[in-house]
Amino acid sequence: MYRETKQGPRCRICTGCGLCPGVVRESAAGNHPKAVRESAVSGNPDGMWESAAGDYPKAVRESVVSDSPSGIRRSLHVLTEDTLGGSHIPLSCSGKRLAVADIGTTTIAMLLYHPDGTVADRFAEVNPQTVYGADVLSRIKAAQEPSAAAGMRDSVRKTLIKGLKRFRKQLPAGETLYLVAAANTTMTYLLMGWDTAELGRAPFRASWLSGGELELEGVPCFVLPGFSAFVGGDILAGCCACGIFHKEEITLLVDLGTNGELLLGNCRRRIACATAAGPAFEGGVNRGIWGADMVRFLAALRKEGILDETGLLAEPYFEKGVRIGNVCVTKEAVRSIQLAKAAVAAGIEILLDKYGISCDAVDRVVLAGGFGYYLNPEDSAEIGLLPRALADKAVSGGNTALSGALYSGRELLLSNWDSVKEKLEKYRCGTEVVNLAGESKFNELYIQRMELK
Repeated sequence: MYRETKQGPRCRICTGCGLCPGVVRESAAGNHPKAVRESAVSGNPDGMWESAAGDYPKAVRESVVSDSPSGIRRSLHVLTEDTLGGSHIPLSCSGKRLAVADIGTTTIAMLLYHPDGTVADRFAEVNPQTVYGADVLSRIKAAQEPSAAAGMRDSVRKTLIKGLKRFRKQLPAGETLYLVAAANTTMTYLLMGWDTAELGRAPFRASWLSGGELELEGVPCFVLPGFSAFVGGDILAGCCACGIFHKEEITLLVDLGTNGELLLGNCRRRIACATAAGPAFEGGVNRGIWGADMVRFLAALRKEGILDETGLLAEPYFEKGVRIGNVCVTKEAVRSIQLAKAAVAAGIEILLDKYGISCDAVDRVVLAGGFGYYLNPEDSAEIGLLPRALADKAVSGGNTALSGALYSGRELLLSNWDSVKEKLEKYRCGTEVVNLAGESKFNELYIQRMELK
Protein backbone atom coordinates (compact mmCIF):
# COMPACT_ATOMS: atom_id res chain seq x y z
CA MET A 1 0.00 0.00 0.00
CA TYR A 2 2.85 2.34 0.80
CA ARG A 3 5.81 3.09 -1.40
CA GLU A 4 8.72 5.37 -0.82
CA THR A 5 8.95 8.26 -3.25
CA LYS A 6 11.45 10.91 -4.05
CA GLN A 7 9.22 13.90 -3.77
CA GLY A 8 10.58 17.08 -5.21
CA PRO A 9 9.53 20.62 -4.28
CA ARG A 10 5.90 20.68 -3.20
CA CYS A 11 3.63 21.29 -6.15
CA ARG A 12 1.50 24.38 -5.87
CA ILE A 13 -1.39 22.58 -7.57
CA CYS A 14 -1.70 18.82 -7.44
CA THR A 15 -1.82 17.20 -10.86
CA GLY A 16 -2.82 13.81 -9.60
CA CYS A 17 0.39 12.13 -10.72
CA GLY A 18 0.37 9.81 -7.73
CA LEU A 19 4.04 10.28 -6.95
CA CYS A 20 3.67 11.97 -3.55
CA PRO A 21 3.23 10.43 -0.09
CA GLY A 22 -0.39 11.56 -0.21
CA VAL A 23 -1.10 8.19 -1.84
CA VAL A 24 -1.04 6.68 1.64
CA ARG A 25 -4.04 8.70 2.70
CA GLU A 26 -6.10 7.32 -0.14
CA SER A 27 -5.49 3.78 1.08
CA ALA A 28 -7.35 4.63 4.27
CA ALA A 29 -10.35 6.19 2.59
CA GLY A 30 -11.88 2.94 1.40
CA ASN A 31 -13.62 0.18 3.25
CA HIS A 32 -10.46 -1.50 4.53
CA PRO A 33 -8.17 1.10 6.11
CA LYS A 34 -6.61 -1.60 8.29
CA ALA A 35 -4.64 -2.62 5.25
CA VAL A 36 -2.44 0.40 5.87
CA ARG A 37 -0.82 -1.40 8.80
CA GLU A 38 0.99 -3.75 6.44
CA SER A 39 3.08 -0.82 5.35
CA ALA A 40 4.51 -0.18 8.81
CA VAL A 41 5.49 -3.54 10.19
CA SER A 42 8.56 -2.22 11.93
CA GLY A 43 8.60 -0.68 15.38
CA ASN A 44 5.19 -0.71 16.99
CA PRO A 45 2.62 -1.66 14.33
CA ASP A 46 -0.07 -2.16 16.98
CA GLY A 47 -0.21 1.54 17.70
CA MET A 48 -0.47 2.29 14.00
CA TRP A 49 -3.18 -0.34 13.54
CA GLU A 50 -5.32 1.33 16.18
CA SER A 51 -5.02 4.67 14.46
CA ALA A 52 -6.24 3.24 11.15
CA ALA A 53 -9.08 1.11 12.48
CA GLY A 54 -12.59 1.76 11.14
CA ASP A 55 -13.67 3.87 8.19
CA TYR A 56 -11.84 6.90 9.45
CA PRO A 57 -9.10 8.31 7.22
CA LYS A 58 -8.29 11.25 9.48
CA ALA A 59 -6.13 9.25 11.80
CA VAL A 60 -3.60 8.28 9.13
CA ARG A 61 -3.36 11.74 7.64
CA GLU A 62 -0.16 12.60 9.46
CA SER A 63 1.52 9.68 7.74
CA VAL A 64 1.82 11.66 4.52
CA VAL A 65 4.12 14.37 5.87
CA SER A 66 7.28 12.32 5.65
CA ASP A 67 8.77 9.55 3.55
CA SER A 68 8.89 7.21 6.52
CA PRO A 69 6.18 4.57 7.10
CA SER A 70 6.66 5.19 10.82
CA GLY A 71 4.81 8.44 10.35
CA ILE A 72 1.58 6.46 10.33
CA ARG A 73 2.15 5.43 13.93
CA ARG A 74 2.43 9.04 15.03
CA SER A 75 -1.17 9.71 14.05
CA LEU A 76 -2.50 8.27 17.31
CA HIS A 77 -0.28 10.68 19.20
CA VAL A 78 -1.74 13.64 17.34
CA LEU A 79 -5.21 12.90 18.72
CA THR A 80 -3.77 13.32 22.20
CA GLU A 81 -1.14 15.98 21.58
CA ASP A 82 -0.74 18.81 24.08
CA THR A 83 1.20 21.69 22.53
CA LEU A 84 0.62 24.17 25.38
CA GLY A 85 3.06 22.59 27.79
CA GLY A 86 0.66 21.16 30.36
CA SER A 87 1.61 17.52 30.03
CA HIS A 88 4.26 17.48 32.76
CA ILE A 89 2.28 18.57 35.79
CA PRO A 90 3.36 16.42 38.79
CA LEU A 91 0.70 13.97 39.93
CA SER A 92 2.47 12.70 43.03
CA CYS A 93 -0.47 11.28 44.95
CA SER A 94 0.27 8.00 46.67
CA GLY A 95 -1.93 5.14 45.53
CA LYS A 96 -3.80 7.21 42.93
CA ARG A 97 -3.41 7.25 39.15
CA LEU A 98 -5.10 9.56 36.68
CA ALA A 99 -6.58 8.95 33.26
CA VAL A 100 -8.33 11.59 31.15
CA ALA A 101 -10.69 11.32 28.20
CA ASP A 102 -11.92 13.56 25.41
CA ILE A 103 -15.31 12.27 24.30
CA GLY A 104 -15.64 13.96 20.95
CA THR A 105 -18.46 13.70 18.46
CA THR A 106 -16.16 11.87 16.06
CA THR A 107 -13.31 10.50 18.19
CA ILE A 108 -12.78 9.27 21.74
CA ALA A 109 -9.21 9.82 22.96
CA MET A 110 -7.77 8.81 26.33
CA LEU A 111 -4.48 9.24 28.21
CA LEU A 112 -2.97 7.51 31.22
CA TYR A 113 -0.41 9.46 33.25
CA HIS A 114 2.62 8.47 35.29
CA PRO A 115 2.87 9.98 38.80
CA ASP A 116 5.40 12.52 37.45
CA GLY A 117 2.83 13.82 34.99
CA THR A 118 4.28 12.28 31.86
CA VAL A 119 2.09 10.22 29.55
CA ALA A 120 2.15 6.50 30.29
CA ASP A 121 -0.20 5.29 27.56
CA ARG A 122 -2.62 6.47 24.89
CA PHE A 123 -5.88 5.09 23.55
CA ALA A 124 -8.10 6.38 20.75
CA GLU A 125 -11.04 5.06 18.76
CA VAL A 126 -13.79 6.37 16.55
CA ASN A 127 -16.88 7.28 18.57
CA PRO A 128 -19.21 4.33 17.96
CA GLN A 129 -22.18 6.71 18.00
CA THR A 130 -21.29 7.80 14.45
CA VAL A 131 -23.66 5.10 13.14
CA TYR A 132 -26.48 7.31 14.48
CA GLY A 133 -25.26 10.43 12.64
CA ALA A 134 -22.15 12.52 12.05
CA ASP A 135 -23.24 15.54 14.08
CA VAL A 136 -24.86 16.24 17.45
CA LEU A 137 -28.23 17.26 15.99
CA SER A 138 -28.55 13.91 14.21
CA ARG A 139 -27.82 12.07 17.45
CA ILE A 140 -30.20 14.24 19.47
CA LYS A 141 -32.92 13.32 17.00
CA ALA A 142 -31.99 9.63 17.04
CA ALA A 143 -31.91 9.61 20.85
CA GLN A 144 -35.65 10.29 20.97
CA GLU A 145 -36.00 6.58 20.33
CA PRO A 146 -35.28 4.98 23.75
CA SER A 147 -33.47 1.99 22.27
CA ALA A 148 -31.18 4.28 20.24
CA ALA A 149 -30.44 6.45 23.29
CA ALA A 150 -29.53 3.35 25.29
CA GLY A 151 -27.38 2.10 22.43
CA MET A 152 -25.43 5.35 22.24
CA ARG A 153 -24.96 5.43 26.01
CA ASP A 154 -23.76 1.83 26.19
CA SER A 155 -21.48 2.02 23.14
CA VAL A 156 -19.56 5.03 24.46
CA ARG A 157 -19.26 3.50 27.91
CA LYS A 158 -17.92 0.27 26.38
CA THR A 159 -15.28 2.25 24.49
CA LEU A 160 -14.20 4.06 27.67
CA ILE A 161 -14.10 0.74 29.53
CA LYS A 162 -11.93 -0.72 26.78
CA GLY A 163 -9.41 2.05 27.31
CA LEU A 164 -9.60 1.76 31.10
CA LYS A 165 -9.00 -2.00 30.99
CA ARG A 166 -5.92 -1.40 28.89
CA PHE A 167 -4.68 1.22 31.39
CA ARG A 168 -5.39 -0.91 34.48
CA LYS A 169 -3.11 -3.67 33.22
CA GLN A 170 -0.21 -1.26 33.69
CA LEU A 171 -0.99 -0.25 37.27
CA PRO A 172 0.82 -1.73 40.27
CA ALA A 173 -1.34 -3.60 42.76
CA GLY A 174 -3.13 -1.33 45.19
CA GLU A 175 -3.30 1.75 42.97
CA THR A 176 -6.72 3.30 42.31
CA LEU A 177 -7.48 4.64 38.85
CA TYR A 178 -9.56 7.82 38.37
CA LEU A 179 -10.96 9.11 35.07
CA VAL A 180 -11.74 12.77 34.27
CA ALA A 181 -13.60 13.27 31.01
CA ALA A 182 -14.35 16.33 28.88
CA ALA A 183 -17.13 16.34 26.30
CA ASN A 184 -19.52 18.63 24.51
CA THR A 185 -22.95 18.91 26.10
CA THR A 186 -24.68 16.41 23.82
CA MET A 187 -21.97 13.80 24.36
CA THR A 188 -22.24 14.35 28.12
CA TYR A 189 -26.01 13.86 28.02
CA LEU A 190 -25.70 10.68 25.96
CA LEU A 191 -22.95 9.29 28.20
CA MET A 192 -24.95 9.93 31.36
CA GLY A 193 -28.22 8.66 29.87
CA TRP A 194 -30.02 12.00 30.22
CA ASP A 195 -32.89 12.99 27.93
CA THR A 196 -31.49 15.06 25.05
CA ALA A 197 -34.86 16.34 23.80
CA GLU A 198 -34.39 19.84 25.25
CA LEU A 199 -31.08 20.21 23.40
CA GLY A 200 -32.81 19.85 20.04
CA ARG A 201 -35.64 22.35 20.36
CA ALA A 202 -35.85 26.09 20.94
CA PRO A 203 -34.78 27.80 23.15
CA PHE A 204 -32.07 25.07 23.31
CA ARG A 205 -31.54 25.13 27.05
CA ALA A 206 -29.65 22.49 29.00
CA SER A 207 -30.92 21.53 32.45
CA TRP A 208 -27.78 19.56 33.34
CA LEU A 209 -24.60 21.61 33.03
CA SER A 210 -22.83 20.84 36.30
CA GLY A 211 -21.04 17.75 35.07
CA GLY A 212 -21.67 14.16 35.96
CA GLU A 213 -20.38 11.24 37.98
CA LEU A 214 -20.51 7.53 37.20
CA GLU A 215 -18.54 4.35 37.72
CA LEU A 216 -17.13 2.30 34.86
CA GLU A 217 -15.93 -1.18 35.79
CA GLY A 218 -15.05 0.02 39.27
CA VAL A 219 -13.28 3.18 38.03
CA PRO A 220 -14.72 6.50 39.32
CA CYS A 221 -15.44 8.72 36.31
CA PHE A 222 -16.01 12.48 36.58
CA VAL A 223 -17.37 14.50 33.65
CA LEU A 224 -16.53 18.21 33.48
CA PRO A 225 -19.36 20.78 33.52
CA GLY A 226 -20.36 22.74 30.41
CA PHE A 227 -21.49 26.28 29.60
CA SER A 228 -24.65 25.79 27.54
CA ALA A 229 -26.49 23.39 25.25
CA PHE A 230 -23.83 23.74 22.55
CA VAL A 231 -20.77 25.01 24.46
CA GLY A 232 -19.69 22.09 26.57
CA GLY A 233 -17.16 20.79 29.03
CA ASP A 234 -14.56 20.40 26.30
CA ILE A 235 -14.41 24.20 26.02
CA LEU A 236 -14.26 24.61 29.79
CA ALA A 237 -11.33 22.17 29.74
CA GLY A 238 -9.80 24.19 26.92
CA CYS A 239 -9.99 27.31 29.07
CA CYS A 240 -8.13 25.46 31.83
CA ALA A 241 -5.46 24.36 29.36
CA CYS A 242 -5.01 27.88 27.98
CA GLY A 243 -4.97 29.48 31.42
CA ILE A 244 -7.88 31.75 30.49
CA PHE A 245 -9.39 31.55 34.00
CA HIS A 246 -6.16 32.87 35.55
CA LYS A 247 -4.48 35.17 33.00
CA GLU A 248 -5.03 38.83 32.15
CA GLU A 249 -4.13 38.37 28.50
CA ILE A 250 -7.12 38.09 26.19
CA THR A 251 -7.28 34.73 24.41
CA LEU A 252 -9.54 33.55 21.61
CA LEU A 253 -10.05 29.78 21.85
CA VAL A 254 -11.18 28.27 18.55
CA ASP A 255 -12.18 24.60 18.75
CA LEU A 256 -13.34 23.42 15.34
CA GLY A 257 -14.64 19.96 14.58
CA THR A 258 -18.08 18.66 13.89
CA ASN A 259 -19.16 21.60 16.05
CA GLY A 260 -17.49 24.98 16.11
CA GLU A 261 -17.07 26.36 19.63
CA LEU A 262 -15.51 29.75 20.34
CA LEU A 263 -14.56 31.52 23.56
CA LEU A 264 -13.03 34.97 23.98
CA GLY A 265 -11.77 36.46 27.20
CA ASN A 266 -9.52 36.32 30.23
CA CYS A 267 -9.72 35.84 33.99
CA ARG A 268 -12.04 38.84 34.32
CA ARG A 269 -14.55 38.37 31.53
CA ARG A 270 -15.41 35.63 29.04
CA ILE A 271 -17.90 35.27 26.18
CA ALA A 272 -18.58 32.04 24.29
CA CYS A 273 -20.69 30.84 21.39
CA ALA A 274 -21.20 27.81 19.18
CA THR A 275 -21.49 27.61 15.40
CA ALA A 276 -22.84 24.88 13.17
CA ALA A 277 -19.70 23.82 11.32
CA GLY A 278 -21.17 20.48 10.24
CA PRO A 279 -19.00 17.74 8.73
CA ALA A 280 -17.07 20.02 6.35
CA PHE A 281 -14.01 20.40 8.61
CA GLU A 282 -13.88 16.65 9.26
CA GLY A 283 -13.92 15.36 5.70
CA GLY A 284 -17.64 14.71 5.56
CA VAL A 285 -18.11 16.08 2.04
CA ASN A 286 -14.89 15.06 0.33
CA ARG A 287 -14.02 11.73 1.94
CA GLY A 288 -10.28 11.31 2.22
CA ILE A 289 -9.52 15.04 2.36
CA TRP A 290 -9.53 16.44 5.85
CA GLY A 291 -10.64 19.97 6.65
CA ALA A 292 -7.17 21.45 7.13
CA ASP A 293 -6.13 19.95 3.81
CA MET A 294 -9.19 21.46 2.17
CA VAL A 295 -8.38 24.88 3.60
CA ARG A 296 -4.81 24.56 2.35
CA PHE A 297 -5.94 23.47 -1.07
CA LEU A 298 -8.56 26.21 -1.43
CA ALA A 299 -5.97 28.80 -0.41
CA ALA A 300 -3.66 27.51 -3.16
CA LEU A 301 -6.49 27.61 -5.70
CA ARG A 302 -7.22 31.22 -4.72
CA LYS A 303 -3.58 32.21 -5.21
CA GLU A 304 -3.50 30.47 -8.59
CA GLY A 305 -6.69 32.18 -9.76
CA ILE A 306 -8.52 28.88 -10.21
CA LEU A 307 -11.03 29.72 -7.47
CA ASP A 308 -12.59 33.16 -7.17
CA GLU A 309 -13.70 34.87 -3.97
CA THR A 310 -17.31 33.78 -4.49
CA GLY A 311 -16.29 30.10 -4.48
CA LEU A 312 -16.65 29.50 -8.22
CA LEU A 313 -14.12 27.23 -9.92
CA ALA A 314 -12.72 28.43 -13.22
CA GLU A 315 -13.05 26.39 -16.36
CA PRO A 316 -12.36 23.58 -17.05
CA TYR A 317 -12.82 22.68 -13.38
CA PHE A 318 -16.31 24.10 -12.79
CA GLU A 319 -18.27 20.99 -13.70
CA LYS A 320 -15.81 18.19 -12.93
CA GLY A 321 -13.84 19.75 -10.07
CA VAL A 322 -10.10 19.72 -9.34
CA ARG A 323 -8.44 16.35 -8.80
CA ILE A 324 -6.13 15.69 -5.83
CA GLY A 325 -4.61 12.28 -6.29
CA ASN A 326 -7.57 9.91 -6.35
CA VAL A 327 -9.98 12.43 -4.85
CA CYS A 328 -11.86 15.11 -6.73
CA VAL A 329 -12.70 18.40 -5.01
CA THR A 330 -16.01 19.56 -6.41
CA LYS A 331 -17.89 22.84 -6.27
CA GLU A 332 -20.14 21.19 -3.66
CA ALA A 333 -17.13 20.54 -1.42
CA VAL A 334 -15.97 24.14 -1.83
CA ARG A 335 -19.41 25.38 -0.87
CA SER A 336 -19.47 23.21 2.27
CA ILE A 337 -16.22 24.81 3.45
CA GLN A 338 -17.64 28.24 2.62
CA LEU A 339 -20.72 27.61 4.75
CA ALA A 340 -18.71 26.31 7.70
CA LYS A 341 -16.05 29.00 7.63
CA ALA A 342 -18.63 31.76 7.21
CA ALA A 343 -20.39 30.65 10.41
CA VAL A 344 -17.09 30.60 12.30
CA ALA A 345 -15.92 33.96 10.94
CA ALA A 346 -19.27 35.58 11.76
CA GLY A 347 -19.18 34.07 15.25
CA ILE A 348 -15.71 35.49 15.88
CA GLU A 349 -16.80 38.94 14.72
CA ILE A 350 -19.84 38.93 17.00
CA LEU A 351 -17.73 37.86 20.00
CA LEU A 352 -15.29 40.70 19.35
CA ASP A 353 -18.17 43.16 19.03
CA LYS A 354 -19.82 41.92 22.24
CA TYR A 355 -16.51 42.17 24.06
CA GLY A 356 -15.98 45.68 22.74
CA ILE A 357 -12.53 45.09 21.26
CA SER A 358 -10.84 44.80 17.89
CA CYS A 359 -8.56 42.05 16.63
CA ASP A 360 -5.57 44.12 17.75
CA ALA A 361 -6.63 43.78 21.41
CA VAL A 362 -6.54 39.97 21.28
CA ASP A 363 -3.25 38.70 22.68
CA ARG A 364 -3.40 35.09 21.52
CA VAL A 365 -5.49 32.76 19.36
CA VAL A 366 -5.44 29.07 20.28
CA LEU A 367 -6.53 26.61 17.57
CA ALA A 368 -7.73 23.47 19.30
CA GLY A 369 -8.77 19.99 18.28
CA GLY A 370 -7.66 17.73 15.44
CA PHE A 371 -8.62 20.30 12.83
CA GLY A 372 -6.86 23.14 14.64
CA TYR A 373 -3.72 21.05 15.09
CA TYR A 374 -3.14 20.93 11.34
CA LEU A 375 -4.64 24.25 10.31
CA ASN A 376 -2.19 26.67 8.75
CA PRO A 377 -3.09 30.17 10.01
CA GLU A 378 -1.88 31.79 6.79
CA ASP A 379 -4.17 29.53 4.74
CA SER A 380 -7.07 30.26 7.06
CA ALA A 381 -6.56 34.00 6.52
CA GLU A 382 -6.36 33.51 2.75
CA ILE A 383 -9.90 32.10 2.62
CA GLY A 384 -11.30 34.34 5.36
CA LEU A 385 -11.73 31.73 8.09
CA LEU A 386 -9.70 33.93 10.45
CA PRO A 387 -9.04 37.65 10.11
CA ARG A 388 -5.42 38.12 9.11
CA ALA A 389 -4.76 40.13 12.28
CA LEU A 390 -5.80 37.09 14.33
CA ALA A 391 -4.09 34.54 12.11
CA ASP A 392 -0.76 36.19 12.90
CA LYS A 393 -1.35 35.47 16.61
CA ALA A 394 -2.53 31.88 16.20
CA VAL A 395 -0.88 28.89 17.88
CA SER A 396 -1.82 25.21 17.92
CA GLY A 397 -3.19 24.02 21.25
CA GLY A 398 -3.43 20.34 20.36
CA ASN A 399 -6.16 18.49 22.22
CA THR A 400 -7.00 21.13 24.83
CA ALA A 401 -9.93 19.04 26.08
CA LEU A 402 -7.48 16.39 27.29
CA SER A 403 -4.87 18.79 28.63
CA GLY A 404 -7.56 20.78 30.45
CA ALA A 405 -8.99 17.60 31.97
CA LEU A 406 -5.49 16.95 33.29
CA TYR A 407 -5.55 20.16 35.32
CA SER A 408 -8.89 19.26 36.90
CA GLY A 409 -7.71 15.69 37.44
CA ARG A 410 -4.67 16.86 39.35
CA GLU A 411 -6.87 18.87 41.71
CA LEU A 412 -9.14 15.85 42.08
CA LEU A 413 -6.25 13.67 43.24
CA LEU A 414 -5.11 16.33 45.71
CA SER A 415 -8.57 17.03 47.20
CA ASN A 416 -11.95 15.70 46.07
CA TRP A 417 -14.44 16.09 43.28
CA ASP A 418 -16.79 18.38 45.22
CA SER A 419 -14.09 21.02 45.67
CA VAL A 420 -13.06 20.73 42.01
CA LYS A 421 -16.64 21.04 40.84
CA GLU A 422 -17.24 24.08 43.07
CA LYS A 423 -14.31 25.90 41.46
CA LEU A 424 -15.36 24.92 37.94
CA GLU A 425 -18.91 25.99 38.68
CA LYS A 426 -17.67 29.54 39.43
CA TYR A 427 -15.85 29.59 36.10
CA ARG A 428 -18.93 28.30 34.32
CA CYS A 429 -21.33 30.79 35.86
CA GLY A 430 -18.90 33.65 35.21
CA THR A 431 -18.92 33.03 31.45
CA GLU A 432 -21.51 34.62 29.17
CA VAL A 433 -22.88 32.49 26.33
CA VAL A 434 -24.17 34.18 23.18
CA ASN A 435 -26.90 32.52 21.13
CA LEU A 436 -25.92 33.41 17.58
CA ALA A 437 -29.37 32.51 16.28
CA GLY A 438 -30.77 35.37 18.32
CA GLU A 439 -28.23 37.93 17.09
CA SER A 440 -29.65 40.26 14.46
CA LYS A 441 -26.20 40.79 12.90
CA PHE A 442 -25.38 37.14 12.48
CA ASN A 443 -27.27 36.43 9.25
CA GLU A 444 -25.85 39.53 7.59
CA LEU A 445 -22.31 38.73 8.68
CA TYR A 446 -22.76 35.09 7.73
CA ILE A 447 -23.61 36.03 4.13
CA GLN A 448 -20.73 38.51 3.96
CA ARG A 449 -18.20 36.00 5.27
CA MET A 450 -19.13 33.46 2.62
CA GLU A 451 -16.59 35.15 0.38
CA LEU A 452 -13.17 33.51 0.24
CA LYS A 453 -11.08 36.53 1.03
